[in-house]
Amino acid sequence: MKNIKVSTKTCSYEILIGREILDHLSLFLNQHNAIKSISIVTEDRVAKYHLTNLLKILEQSKLSPNILVIRPGESSKNWNNIQKVTEWLISKKIERGDFIIGLGGGVIGDLVGFSASIALRGIRIIHVPTSLLAQVDSAIGGKTSINSIHGKNLIGTFHQPALVLSDVSMLKTLSTRDFRSGYGEVVKYALIKDKNFFAWLEKQDFSDLQKNEEKLTHIVEISSQIKSEIVEQDETEQGIRALLNFGHTFGHALEAATGYSEKLLHGEAVVLGSCLALSLSHKLNLIDQEQILRIEKHFITSGFKTRIKQLSGTNIDLDFLMNLMYQDKKVTSNQLNFVLLNKIGEGLIVKNVDPENVKNVIQQSLK
Repeated sequence: MKNIKVSTKTCSYEILIGREILDHLSLFLNQHNAIKSISIVTEDRVAKYHLTNLLKILEQSKLSPNILVIRPGESSKNWNNIQKVTEWLISKKIERGDFIIGLGGGVIGDLVGFSASIALRGIRIIHVPTSLLAQVDSAIGGKTSINSIHGKNLIGTFHQPALVLSDVSMLKTLSTRDFRSGYGEVVKYALIKDKNFFAWLEKQDFSDLQKNEEKLTHIVEISSQIKSEIVEQDETEQGIRALLNFGHTFGHALEAATGYSEKLLHGEAVVLGSCLALSLSHKLNLIDQEQILRIEKHFITSGFKTRIKQLSGTNIDLDFLMNLMYQDKKVTSNQLNFVLLNKIGEGLIVKNVDPENVKNVIQQSLK
């Protein structure tokens, strides 16, 4: 088992990574024997595979949890579900000293984390991420969010977890598409911070990764370490933490344009956004074409689409995408700011990017 300790200005917590490690949840809870109750929020697909095992673990701590199951999918990240989860927690007479467990992928982590941050002005949350995307990204760092009609993740808080349990044995229950979506975030970390990690990823057979728990542990550990180090330096995204949004300014706009639907999963959008960011980087005389081709080759061999025109059943409008990007959280003084690449392993934040250059790379991707 791997153990990463995250220490920010407001708190510290552990990320435990390995196979079949849920027993450590019982050990953790036994150290907090004053808790009155525990509540689990999950979604129905995850409950089918993982809820029974989690309940057996909690029995060891003599806890009988409250359980709420919501509908899966990005469209669940809305005000109605925030109200539903928060009112449910309060109805169960939860106290500040208790724990909420978010069992699920990124949607559960974002939604339940938000509810935990506002119920009673803050209740402790334990993340048990069940998707690759959640294990390497959303469960770490304390960002919580729901979507707005104006864009993705525009409403939320910062609320650091008390513990993150990343059990890689859970990842075998994912569909290939969901696993691939999470892999898009893995590649992001390599591109912005670790050229050696990217070289290692290039050598792997993507079709083998989901079955190989040793390699999965390595992937989750390196990705979690990169994110943790950035979060420790910039907990509330005032500077360097924006690097973690490589591919996301374009990607979030594409998700909104496709209605937060199954047409485009988050990691797929991040990869498309990364390809657009690479084109923009080259246009601004940063990364060279040889490295771009190398990155795109890895995306393609991993099964990703790399051009907007490859999306089926969608009609994406340039002006609509531009309007969505002006709602991005990194916009300052109505100027577009992007995370771009200087080279593989070296991301940078570029401010006040000429919108004509942005339009140009989108147009090329639409052709």
